[in-house]
Amino acid sequence: MTTFLWNILLAVTWGMATGQFTVPNLVVGFVLSYLILRFSQRLLGPSPYFAKVPQVFRFALRYVWELILANFRVAYDVLVPGAWPTGGAGRAARAGAPRPWAGDADAGYGSPFPDSLRAPLASESYVCPGVVAIPLDARTDVEITLLANLITLTPGSVSLDLSEDRRVLYVHAMYIVDGDVDAYRRSVKEGLERRVLELLR
Repeated sequence: MTTFLWNILLAVTWGMATGQFTVPNLVVGFVLSYLILRFSQRLLGPSPYFAKVPQVFRFALRYVWELILANFRVAYDVLVPGAWPTGGAGRAARAGAPRPWAGDADAGYGSPFPDSLRAPLASESYVCPGVVAIPLDARTDVEITLLANLITLTPGSVSLDLSEDRRVLYVHAMYIVDGDVDAYRRSVKEGLERRVLELLR
């Protein structure tokens, strides 16, 4: 934290020295200050800050890329309905078979949502939505809040509720491929949640 404050102070000093308090100039000052502090580690002592900054940038770039892909998928599905087949679940629904549900009562997660709120697969669409209960490894308010907000910001998914014991997050997802709830749950836990915890811990 102290190193971060020094980084900010040096960036502000750079802005004062150049006489330009614009965002691009302050970013340049921040980068230059970071490099100065990094090369001064022998004098200042080691700090985890220098490993966290690149990690933050990698996390942001990865999330922005996934955000772009999710936007294209939802937009394309809106413009061209049925253009994203989800495999067996979509074919079964079109053939008149029982529609898949993404609820998790059978998986051992008690859901606060009645069955009437669990959206079934519409027979005229390839979209396979449902409510998924995701057990959390995140424990602190910051970890849970960041994860839930990032899920909600991603088109096609919305964080709905948190269990009373704060160990299960309920998410509504538009695209559960082949109706495989476990696969969707793993994709969240091994993807976004894992990267959030690596970033904050």
